[in-house]
Amino acid sequence: MAKKIAEKVPTWISRILLPEIRNIVKEEISNQIAILDAKISSLDAKLEERTKALDSKISALDAKIEEKTKALDMKISALDSKIEEKTKSLDAKLEEKTKALDMKIEERTKALEAKIDAMDAKISALRNEMNARFDSIEKRLPLIERLALLEARMEKIEKHIGIH
Repeated sequence: MAKKIAEKVPTWISRILLPEIRNIVKEEISNQIAILDAKISSLDAKLEERTKALDSKISALDAKIEEKTKALDMKISALDSKIEEKTKSLDAKLEEKTKALDMKIEERTKALEAKIDAMDAKISALRNEMNARFDSIEKRLPLIERLALLEARMEKIEKHIGIH
């Protein structure tokens, strides 16, 4: 850029003024850079201060969260043990009731089996009695047939004699 300016400006001016202008521009740029550095340093300090404050707040929150997490873990652990205790108690009660029901079922099964055996005995006795009666009727059948024939003859005779 300085070359472009030097080409347009006469040589004597470029020899005298351009070095001076360069020095002035460098000095101004240096001053502006110093001001910018100061502002950046100030901003860095403020940012660092706020970051430290945020870091301390985050650390405090982390500590609180950790504390609450530990408290929750303890509560959960206590609840787990209570649940385990209740579960064992319920299992024991269920086992007792199951045993009692099994005993009742077994008693009733035995009672039903006894009733079935008694009914079987009655049925067998009735069957035997029925068979005996049938045997008796079969043995008496010829006699009954003879009686029926005799009664028929008597009626015939009575009719013949005129008793009826």
